Amino acid sequence: MLLAMLFALVASAPVVRAADPENCLSCHRYRGLGRIDEEGKAHLYHVNPDYYDRALGPHSRLRCTDCHPREEVEVIPHKPVSPVNCATTCHLTGMGDVEITFSHEPILGMLESSVHNRETLDKVNAIMGRPLREGQAQCLLCHDEPVYRRPVEAWSATAAPVARCEVCHGPELPVDTHFMYWHVHARSRPARSHADITRACGLCHARPEVREAFGMPDTVASYLFSFHGKAMMLGSEETASCLDCHVGELENVHMMKSPGDPTSPTHPAQLADTCRSPECHPTAGARISSAAIHLDLSTSGGIEFFIAALFVLMILFTFGPSVVLQALEMLQIVIGRHDQRLHEHEHLAKRLMADPRGREALTRFSVHQRFQHWTLVICFTLLVLTGFPIKFADRAWARWLVEMFGGLHNVRMAHRYAGLVLMIGFVYHMVYAVVCAVRMKRATGQGWIKTILGLPMLTNPTDIKQLFHQLGYLLFLKKTRPELGRFSLKEKFEYFGVFWGSMLLGVTGLLMWANAYTTTYLPGRVLTVASLIHTMEAFLALLHVGIIHMVGVIFSPVVFPLSHAMTTGVTPVEELAEAHSGMLHEVAQKLGVEPAGEVHHG
Repeated sequence: MLLAMLFALVASAPVVRAADPENCLSCHRYRGLGRIDEEGKAHLYHVNPDYYDRALGPHSRLRCTDCHPREEVEVIPHKPVSPVNCATTCHLTGMGDVEITFSHEPILGMLESSVHNRETLDKVNAIMGRPLREGQAQCLLCHDEPVYRRPVEAWSATAAPVARCEVCHGPELPVDTHFMYWHVHARSRPARSHADITRACGLCHARPEVREAFGMPDTVASYLFSFHGKAMMLGSEETASCLDCHVGELENVHMMKSPGDPTSPTHPAQLADTCRSPECHPTAGARISSAAIHLDLSTSGGIEFFIAALFVLMILFTFGPSVVLQALEMLQIVIGRHDQRLHEHEHLAKRLMADPRGREALTRFSVHQRFQHWTLVICFTLLVLTGFPIKFADRAWARWLVEMFGGLHNVRMAHRYAGLVLMIGFVYHMVYAVVCAVRMKRATGQGWIKTILGLPMLTNPTDIKQLFHQLGYLLFLKKTRPELGRFSLKEKFEYFGVFWGSMLLGVTGLLMWANAYTTTYLPGRVLTVASLIHTMEAFLALLHVGIIHMVGVIFSPVVFPLSHAMTTGVTPVEELAEAHSGMLHEVAQKLGVEPAGEVHHG
């Protein structure tokens, strides 16, 4: 009875198939297995047993002798092993020991009709120094088993869909539902990550000697420069990879065709539909295809090159002089040089600040203005933290920052909404400026032209004279600084930069955000131009704000650690005396306060 029960138990147990029926892993499981040949090259023969035990790759259901001839490996030590031919017919073992034959031979026929035909791959192999031996499968130029495996988590447990399949496909229909389900699931998705696909394509398309032999541009570099490439480097699997554009929908990846082929998805007649696939830009206009994905500024010679050159000149002739002036200012601090009238100005500032009327008149920024400023500060900071990681996606800090925000999607949304708030603030400021101009016109009775030209943030001829005076002082040609008013030329220049930059960044950002509407009415090339302008202007803004402005409002000794002008509205006496002495004299004249004259220090 016990024997009968034991027999029944064994008979009812699921069939266990040997992962390694030929017992090759008894030796090849050890990591140190290998040898060094006569030429000094190391050959490693280690095979990870987890590959078979946990079915980590598409070859886990094959015997070793399906690829390696039995007569070469059945004796130990093995005979010289022939190169593996991937088109060999394989014998897969299914449930119930049902043998299934399979072969990659049809793929060879597809390759012959694609741009990656045998002649092309032979030429590439020769250019690369023949990494493939004579007779070895050309498939290995692109395919590498470790990166061709399915995710481990896909096999970690039997999922509910598999259990549903086994309701019917169980003992009555001996089908390995666990394998078949994940096989179909894996084949319906890319076998490689976007990063692996880019590396595989880059093996040839980024190699200078291969590109020179076939007359190809560096498409991998231009892809990585594009928005899609940067998103890929930040870990996004939703962005477009090489295969998404160069392989037709539901077509085999081995049927990749030249852009000159009318049936190719990258042919001009097909490109619009490729870009507007359901996975990419389904609501975009047909003209989105004119947006440059593989833009090379050095060879484009078009408007993109002109814009890039223009911004380089703007950086040189705006940021360059600002850096020089800031360096000269820092030199004055280092050597301890001050205006000879500094003590007089400080004395006058203290007298005015002691008077409530003078204190009110010397308030350089109202509550209204301070609110606008801090809104700008918050938006600008958030835009920098979310925008520049995308632009410098190849840097480790960029990936870390994106992960801190919870992923690329969150970074994008935070950037867009911060930009939207900035645009609302810009419109609000324009309304505020108009209201101020109307009030000024009513108070002075002047015409609109004089009123607008008299607005405090607009440059006037006096500012230009004071600039040369300031330059003379910094170059030790003059002993005194110019008596600057409420706003110096430097502050007016920064204001103009924020005004111009907010408008430019806002318009280009909206064009890219609403790319579907943009490409419905405008050519897709507008997106390329908008992206380039957005990037260059953001870089220019960061240089000015991060280096020039921050030094003046935080790190300058007279305001460190932060000027109170933007918190309480009250400018420190030292800052008024050194940077706004003209304002002091103007307020003193209005209030009838006489200048200090001689100041006694004894």
